[in-house]
Amino acid sequence: MTLVLRVAVALPASFDDVGEYLADATALEAAGADMIWLDDSALDPWVVLGGIAAVTHRVGLGCMLASAGAFPPSSLGPPVAALHKLSRGRIVVAVSDQEKLAEHVAALRAAGARIFTTSAQEKAADGVILRVDSAHQLPSKSDSELEMWASIAAPQDRESWAQVLSSYDAAGASGVIVPWSARLVDLLRNPEPDDRTDLLISTG
Repeated sequence: MTLVLRVAVALPASFDDVGEYLADATALEAAGADMIWLDDSALDPWVVLGGIAAVTHRVGLGCMLASAGAFPPSSLGPPVAALHKLSRGRIVVAVSDQEKLAEHVAALRAAGARIFTTSAQEKAADGVILRVDSAHQLPSKSDSELEMWASIAAPQDRESWAQVLSSYDAAGASGVIVPWSARLVDLLRNPEPDDRTDLLISTG
């Protein structure tokens, strides 16, 4: 199975052990994750993403900006610009409403961040994140350059993981965003279901 679908992982917004947390981030990058996302519900996301930026080299770094009121546009520029430099341009920020947050979006773009939105109707963004239960709920892929990401539940086993990736790939999604679990690194490294054909043949 050859997929063009990318996989992003939503890490918890807080942690107990920073060493384990950063080790998880580097393991996800090594396993092939395309992006790591955080929300802004706990620790300062720009500081945490700065820590992840320091120990990774390729993986995109995203912030789900839900509580925009806590980050006035005038205060966004310096930390995001610093993060843009620390990460060598890997920053993505998701906002729920570009019109209401126009000043936030302008400040984020000026600082170098790519902008994702949660509405497929907003074409000015770089990408859209849609929370769905199945690939059938995705809108048809347009001819625009807008990336379309599906935020989904984490599949429980390797077989369902392979089926989910295949279905979203066929639906035209750019990628899926799944919540962190201890199994994800293994699933990313070995997405195919276990093939026991050789064992079946040898045992008759």
